[in-house]
Amino acid sequence: MPSLQSSEEMWEKTVGISACNNYDAAFVKGSLRDVLQKCRGIEHRIENGARVLIKPNMLAPALSKDAVTTHPVIIAALIEIVREMGGVAYVGDSPMRGTLDEVAQISGIKEAVTQTGASLLSLEEEKEVFIDNKYTTGTFTLSAEAMEMDLIINAAKLKTHTLTGLTAAVKNFYGIIPGKHKKFYHVRHPLLSDFANFLLGLYFSMPPSLSVVDAIVAMEGMGPRSGRPRPCGAILASPDAVALDAACARLTSHNFAEISVLEAAVKQGYLKSDFSDVKINGPIEELKLQDFDKGAGGKGWSFLWRYLPVFINNLRERKRPWPYVNEVCVGCNTCIDSCPVECIEANSKDTPSLFIDHSRCIRCYCCQEACPYGAISLR
Repeated sequence: MPSLQSSEEMWEKTVGISACNNYDAAFVKGSLRDVLQKCRGIEHRIENGARVLIKPNMLAPALSKDAVTTHPVIIAALIEIVREMGGVAYVGDSPMRGTLDEVAQISGIKEAVTQTGASLLSLEEEKEVFIDNKYTTGTFTLSAEAMEMDLIINAAKLKTHTLTGLTAAVKNFYGIIPGKHKKFYHVRHPLLSDFANFLLGLYFSMPPSLSVVDAIVAMEGMGPRSGRPRPCGAILASPDAVALDAACARLTSHNFAEISVLEAAVKQGYLKSDFSDVKINGPIEELKLQDFDKGAGGKGWSFLWRYLPVFINNLRERKRPWPYVNEVCVGCNTCIDSCPVECIEANSKDTPSLFIDHSRCIRCYCCQEACPYGAISLR
């Protein structure tokens, strides 16, 4: 099914941004209404009785103050807006670690869902979907619940990401894949450029969608789980997730080559490298961060040499850093469960208790993303 944004040329690549420096419920709701109006985001999209999936970033069990998950106040405000327009709101995701109920409980999202009368929806029922667009082709296992919705409100969290540089709107759609299949698609697309194109292909196969990014407090450094909360003071929204990611890149002073999804979009001709085709309504320059810690992406590990032949691309992949288990490891085996190629094993030494077999490692960094203790280092 084609995405809705392709049929709305007037509002293609339009992003709304609003200053919002705290999670006061009334302030957040007002800011959301403002950004949605600036990008003509929602008023014409929800008919009475429409089934609307609000899809947060619910990566793993974490407190809202840690900036790992979308803040529950954002979710509560979106539920209220959907219900005011006559829609039926569901909140769902397929977490990388922990059950949906556990992540929702610890992050505060479950309380937001309960208090607003919405429904918490697991996205684990599988549906085989054939995707054929210029970014990717093949049959993929996606969430049946998500694909049957009238509208998806993609409520992302702005965070650095060791593999992709930044995770915002486009990357958040990866949660549409039922949990156990997420590892498989890293194996199926081991090169960073292939994985970025897969993410774009996945996004453009979604039902009609609208994306919102919680950047009131973002995450910098070694995201998406082991970084540091960083106040950014902004909420962004757009019917075009790629344009929204470009606006997030401007907010955090990234260039397109530091974010794999944007690099792929530029190479495919969907986006200009200077983002000049993205219309931003709101105070982007006033909110722009000059000293944002970009983590692995800022070191250039994954984003060297943009337009080079295949043999150079292979060299580029070899230059990406390897994950190592450091002395913080407590032997919880979370990384073992998360590794798609099963290359993490018990160590004969006491500390660290595990080691990574680099002869089999594909450097997807799922171990670093999943580890709750920051026990995976890159070098």
